[in-house]
Amino acid sequence: MCMSYTGFVGFAMKSNHLIIIAISSSRGLATAEEEQLLVVPLIADTKFYFSVIKELVHKTSHGLQRHKPRLAKDGIGGTYSMSDASDGDRYVVIFKPVDEEPYAVNNLKGYTVPLGEEGVGAKIGTTIGGGAIREVAAYLLDHPLRGPPHNPHDIDFAGMAPTVMVRCRLHNDFNHRGGGTNPTETKKIKVGSLQMYHPNVGHSEDMGMFGFWVHDLHKTSQLDIRLSNTDRNLGNILRAPEGHLLPIDHGYCLPNKYGDVTIEWLYWDQAKLPYGSDVIEYVNTLDAEIDIQLLKRYGWNIPHGCARTLRISTMLLKKGVKRGLSPFDLGSILSRTGYNTLSLIEKIMQEVEVVSEASFLKTVSSIMDRHLANRFGDL
Repeated sequence: MCMSYTGFVGFAMKSNHLIIIAISSSRGLATAEEEQLLVVPLIADTKFYFSVIKELVHKTSHGLQRHKPRLAKDGIGGTYSMSDASDGDRYVVIFKPVDEEPYAVNNLKGYTVPLGEEGVGAKIGTTIGGGAIREVAAYLLDHPLRGPPHNPHDIDFAGMAPTVMVRCRLHNDFNHRGGGTNPTETKKIKVGSLQMYHPNVGHSEDMGMFGFWVHDLHKTSQLDIRLSNTDRNLGNILRAPEGHLLPIDHGYCLPNKYGDVTIEWLYWDQAKLPYGSDVIEYVNTLDAEIDIQLLKRYGWNIPHGCARTLRISTMLLKKGVKRGLSPFDLGSILSRTGYNTLSLIEKIMQEVEVVSEASFLKTVSSIMDRHLANRFGDL
């Protein structure tokens, strides 16, 4: 099982252990000065080293010299809150190491790989160690209305927090076995996603649907549909002090196949209203091919299955807004009604014969149009 990052790092599964390779050659875009920091960005193209990312990296590195990372009690993977240099109780980032993800070698919460399931992640279509780069991908693909790459003066459409892949010096408060042959430990480093911490007043599991505006839910819903999110649970829909919605935890988006899309907002009242003009305008600007190239330029050689999922889900989203469909309508197409009951998108995929990729997408489009017409009527 393998994922690769152009130019700087790759992951592989071996004997149920996550191995990170090519670290020694992973200088990326870091300067000689930044190579001395405790936290170093791993980005293949300097255009993606936004000023907000650079500030996060420097603040975290200086903070790690004075304060310990704090492990979150909830969740099934290693998630650490990290501070800047000024105050150990003022968090600035969330760090998620690859080797502490569920079922990975250094997971400390008891999630070990089931027999016969080597390399398979906690959700259908995902792989062990694939969460960190997906966190970054969700941020990159949540580009502003004017399109990628991110402009430091623009606000991401669905409000994704700035996120970057980093190499972090091994700290005693991280979970690691030590003394082994894993390159991340012999070189005393951790690789993972670093995301800006946003203060919040709680999540939807506590306050329910009534704490969120329709407009915010619609922005988040289009991102979840486009990325085929398999883990949009109530605990990762936060409410900012100012009142707007904060979507977090995207490590299980962009699966390599359908079958486990989970979106807890599906039955909210807000989801049953049609999209507004600004969301429709945004969706009409989306281009899956541009997005795939964007991810490759960043450094993720996105696997074929994940790229195909992005193409098809973007296609569905664009066809849906053209028909005036609601988030509920579109989410219902991606979601199963029961564990053994295929979703409509899975049924569509089953109808497609093995053909070239270009012909495949045309065939999917034609079959999708037929099913949409059957369910919602002709345009």
